[in-house]
Amino acid sequence: MAKNLLIVESPNKITKLKSFLGKEWEVISSIGHIRDLATWGTRLRLGLDLDTMEPEYISLKEKKEVITDIIKETNSATNIYLATDPDREGEAIAFHISEIIENDKAKIFRITFNEISKESVLEAIKNPRDLNKDLIHSQEARRILDRIIGFRLSYLTNKKISAKSSGRVKSSVLKLIIDRENEIEKFVPDIWWTIEGKLSKDESLINVDSEKFSELKYKNKKESIKTLSNLTGKFDFVNRKETKRIIKPPHPLEMATYLMGMYSSYNTPNGSATFASQSLYEKGLITYPRTDSKRISSKEFIKSVEKYVNNNFGQEYYQGVPIIKNKKNSQDAHEAIRPVDINKIPSSIVGLKTNEKRAYTLIWMTTIKSFMIDGNNKIVKDIYKDGEEFFSYKRSYPFVPGFRIADGIKSSDEVKEKQLINIDIKKIESIEHSTQPPGRYNPSSLIKLMKEVGIGRPSTYSGVTSGLIGFGYLVKNGGALKPTPIAQEVNDLLQNYFKDIVNEKYTADMEISLDKISLGSVNSRKYLKEFWAEFGPRVEKADEIIPKKPIIYTGRDCSECELDGKLIIKRGRYGEFIACDKFPDCKYSENLKPKPIPKETEKICPECGSKLVIREANKTKNKFIACSSFPRCDFIFPEEQAIEVLVDLGEITIEQKLVRIEKNEKRKKREKTRELMLKLENEEQEKKDSIDKNKTK
Repeated sequence: MAKNLLIVESPNKITKLKSFLGKEWEVISSIGHIRDLATWGTRLRLGLDLDTMEPEYISLKEKKEVITDIIKETNSATNIYLATDPDREGEAIAFHISEIIENDKAKIFRITFNEISKESVLEAIKNPRDLNKDLIHSQEARRILDRIIGFRLSYLTNKKISAKSSGRVKSSVLKLIIDRENEIEKFVPDIWWTIEGKLSKDESLINVDSEKFSELKYKNKKESIKTLSNLTGKFDFVNRKETKRIIKPPHPLEMATYLMGMYSSYNTPNGSATFASQSLYEKGLITYPRTDSKRISSKEFIKSVEKYVNNNFGQEYYQGVPIIKNKKNSQDAHEAIRPVDINKIPSSIVGLKTNEKRAYTLIWMTTIKSFMIDGNNKIVKDIYKDGEEFFSYKRSYPFVPGFRIADGIKSSDEVKEKQLINIDIKKIESIEHSTQPPGRYNPSSLIKLMKEVGIGRPSTYSGVTSGLIGFGYLVKNGGALKPTPIAQEVNDLLQNYFKDIVNEKYTADMEISLDKISLGSVNSRKYLKEFWAEFGPRVEKADEIIPKKPIIYTGRDCSECELDGKLIIKRGRYGEFIACDKFPDCKYSENLKPKPIPKETEKICPECGSKLVIREANKTKNKFIACSSFPRCDFIFPEEQAIEVLVDLGEITIEQKLVRIEKNEKRKKREKTRELMLKLENEEQEKKDSIDKNKTK
């Protein structure tokens, strides 16, 4: 019987923690939250008394066995240490665990650690504390606000326009996305022309103003052609202008910048990146990742970074501890995301999955660079003259590599002056330019926006995008996030009736209030009462005045049910479809647009002898050749051969053929890369297993 019981959130931490705790310790996991607000038996299904704002918690059904195990283990323990994650959610989970413990004799302690290392964990055990009521109240207030706003607004959107869901943060983010979409639709481009002489694929001589030496922009092509006609193609060197540009090292990573870095560097979705960082934390490789702080404060770690930089790059490259002022709306509860041990370089760690390796490399490299000196680029602008026209040739090179030496970048040689440049007059062109509309947000730029306007927190960033996609409000268009028609309707309804509540400023102010609750400066019950006193009647009034979207009947009876059902047009996640109005008693549905009849070919299926037909993929809309007897026979003609047949039949053009071949080649390369990475990971794991076996012997 273990005298000491340590309870953590994730079961993935257990093995690591047991490796440096003694035999008198037992480690178990709650696997996240064990209780939540009730959904039934309370007014409006909100899970709280709306007069007192007292929450009613119930145990989660799926955690029945977990709760039983926790009660069993705690009943036999002398000391119980609640070691859930060091944030508000972790504090709340620790509170709920303490509420179900039935052992009156055991001593209960709350401990936190920012990294899973022997030193940090043992130090935390030496310095236990009581549960932080302010943090618990802050998490509770957030959960109640999410429940109230989410349930009540979803009630309206579902009832009035048959839309699935709305939420406190998600609806504000959706507004920002649709605001951008409206900007794109209203955008009117400015058009101008420049004269450029091509020196190489990426370098040009650009026509500039003779006094300011800034790029000349012609309002119409006729003006630029007139100037172009007077050029000879011989450019005499006039002078050189040199300036320097300081390149600052990156800041230490917090959750938002980590997710942005994973997306921009590796195109890793937010959910996968979040999972990778959590896994690295549980393996004891990095500090707690759900942070919005850029602070690094561990003295031992700072000393180890200084030693590493001095030994590997030179003392002149070490600048010292990065001093970055965190924004006002940052909780700054614990350090930035950093490696636990800077001497564990990415290439030395075996057994990591692809995303974990990428995540660790990003975190390790960013941390090292943040301690190093600035880089310095020299900007060189050579001025040339052809007749009466001046041209500039501009380039930049690293004069002082600074922190970039970690990437292998070295100082470049001095650029020599060119006394004369001759360019074929055919390579001097009048080039049209136009301003571009603002781009749609992608998962990375959306997190950046949320960080800037102060909505959301490290634990919620990755769930916002996936949630909006899950509701059917966003679709991925390439890498960009595009709102769907139903998203436009939801936003219109919310902005018409709750404009002062569903917006980024109100949501950001709410986050600040939650922060104040966590510091004990705002009473959570009072805050919630005041919010409900304003919000509750607003929803009731909106329910009275918002018209319900009329049901659209197709004029057809449902042939699948015995309830005299009528077929109506409904809307789902993937658009409109036809269904029976007696749902859920009758679940009949069909596509709004009937699928096109497959076109037969002269070819025969080699597996069943049926005719092969031309079909169209649902997502890509690419045509392919398959058996007409599907689903009885699932034969599909090989892609390479199918493309040639489709061209011969006139079903796709040569251009479409080339595009598909290129995509197939890229897909094959990705598959080969994944196979190679998997092979290397397996080899590394085998080496590690072999080393462990030898150590055991």
